[in-house]
Amino acid sequence: MKKLLLTLMASAAVMAASAQVVEVADLAQVPTPEGLSVNIARISPDGSFAVFSNNFNSSLQRIDLRSGSVSTVSANGSALDLRFTPDGSTAIFRSSTTNPATRLRYHSLQSVNITSGRAAALTAPQRHCAAYTITADGNVTIADSGVHRSCAPSGRAVSAPRAAVVNINRGHLELTTADGVTTNLDPQGRGSYLWPALSPDGTKVAYYLVGHGCFVCNLDGSDIHALGYIHGPQWLNNSTIIGFQDYDDGQVITASTIVAADFAGTIQTLTPDTIIGLYPSASADGKTILFSGADGSLYRISLK
Repeated sequence: MKKLLLTLMASAAVMAASAQVVEVADLAQVPTPEGLSVNIARISPDGSFAVFSNNFNSSLQRIDLRSGSVSTVSANGSALDLRFTPDGSTAIFRSSTTNPATRLRYHSLQSVNITSGRAAALTAPQRHCAAYTITADGNVTIADSGVHRSCAPSGRAVSAPRAAVVNINRGHLELTTADGVTTNLDPQGRGSYLWPALSPDGTKVAYYLVGHGCFVCNLDGSDIHALGYIHGPQWLNNSTIIGFQDYDDGQVITASTIVAADFAGTIQTLTPDTIIGLYPSASADGKTILFSGADGSLYRISLK
């Protein structure tokens, strides 16, 4: 492990020297229990822990990024669209079940308090999953088939300001504004849109358009910025996107690097070729990036 950490630190130093978008201070593998295989991990707002889905079952687990200790958060959930309330106390995520008789898959929004383990269903199981945004006050705005509502992380209905929500609906980039109006945004016309993500200040949306790349635009679809080939875009801050550039041979991923990009389309590679990095996420202060490796490992990038 010590030799690996030294190698990663040396690689990070080389990449930091040619930094164009961010400045890397350190790149290190996160110690995990033997046999653990991380699929997708999402870092907490304060950067102290992460919740991840693994490659062996449908559970969500929490890992302390300092001690490496692991505990179960939910028996059924996906980390792909998982987000935290601003104080890090609660995770909102999607859960899926399959009807054994019809073999149809049903999805719902769930919440779980990280400390107490108290869970709540925010939507009933249905064939599609509702889209959501967590507001600055810690409430959840849910957009579901024309219904736009606010609730507390516990599921209790609240009278609170609602936020814009972005979603993918049959390939369209769909936007529900704060006043509850839902439209197909589709900034570049009809296509296959993926991975929508609202900026921290709620004024812009990042997305991936199949065959064209990653873009950022305003909530009305204007001021489009092309960022290049970046999968799984996430916001590092209001002006920087992180994601991954992966390549495959038709069967398995053969290479994938974690990258950062600005609105000018400048792309900076943050990881060496020796790591196949996937699905990065960032702490609220934009100082820590966490990502999984294709082999089930977990890595942390510290920024200056």
